[in-house]
Amino acid sequence: MRMEPARIMCAVDFSDFTHMIVSYGKSLASEFDAKLYLCHIVPTLMVSSHMSSYIDYAGIESDHIHNARNRLEEIAKEFDIQCDIIVSVSLGHPADQIESAARQNKIDMVIAATNGGSGVIRFLTGSVTNKLIKILSCPLLVLHAKDDGRVSQSEEKIKLNRILVGCDFSPDSRLAFDYALSLAQEFQTRLYLAHVVSPMEPVELMAPDPVLLDVNPFSGWTGSGARTPDKSMDEVGNRRSTWLKQIETRLLEMVPGDSRNWCIPVIVVLEGLPYKELITYAGKIDADMIVLGIRGHSLLEKFLVGSTTDRVISRASCPVLAVRPIS
Repeated sequence: MRMEPARIMCAVDFSDFTHMIVSYGKSLASEFDAKLYLCHIVPTLMVSSHMSSYIDYAGIESDHIHNARNRLEEIAKEFDIQCDIIVSVSLGHPADQIESAARQNKIDMVIAATNGGSGVIRFLTGSVTNKLIKILSCPLLVLHAKDDGRVSQSEEKIKLNRILVGCDFSPDSRLAFDYALSLAQEFQTRLYLAHVVSPMEPVELMAPDPVLLDVNPFSGWTGSGARTPDKSMDEVGNRRSTWLKQIETRLLEMVPGDSRNWCIPVIVVLEGLPYKELITYAGKIDADMIVLGIRGHSLLEKFLVGSTTDRVISRASCPVLAVRPIS
């Protein structure tokens, strides 16, 4: 299914990330013919009881809102873009206000930034981004600083030459694939489909559809090298090889035939911890973006949402698009 975000919102904090965020927003809005929004959250003034009662706190807050709006308008002029400006005051955590703005404006994608584990940069830092992943009701594109802490100077028109999408054949990863394929079509790029298997655990033979058969081809393999007497290592190895080839076939079948006129699909099966393998492989191919699916909005998932996605976002050196159904 083709995914076309119609409303894209850049969460801007006026940090060094600002130009990078707006560059991505402008480019994606241009490719998808989407409406662009620039959003800034003004922090609530912390008023001490010892401060003078003659200070006009409401006036100061109003000035901050006015100044933020002016700065966003200047950014829009600098990038020569038509966009709506959203400025609101944070009544709590900034992520909650961003989520509220996204919901009220029916946003299809939010773009934010993080410097990962290298520290806190004003508002759109790791902590805010991490919360957005858990509460946002639309896909979130997270941009990153370089490993040395520098923020890349993005060109006004971004380039996506290599997109990596994690596929585990769940509905979440299928939606992530749809987004990745749509991006690949817009940017005429190479699309990498990666599935990660564990080398240490028995796995089930996969059927042509996402449902697993009640057959374990490695029933005699413990994952630690031990095996039951009735299974030879050759047989186990052959069955595992067959299973891996089936995974490759399923990955290839995900790519529509007509899409190969504008997209070059690359299929890869990795072995190890999913987040580590995806990050390592993304670095190996010099990926311009990683696309991953995340789970829904259950109470538990708000705290433990998609550990693989969380870890990839916090450790990857390229942008990560975290996809969930728009609710």
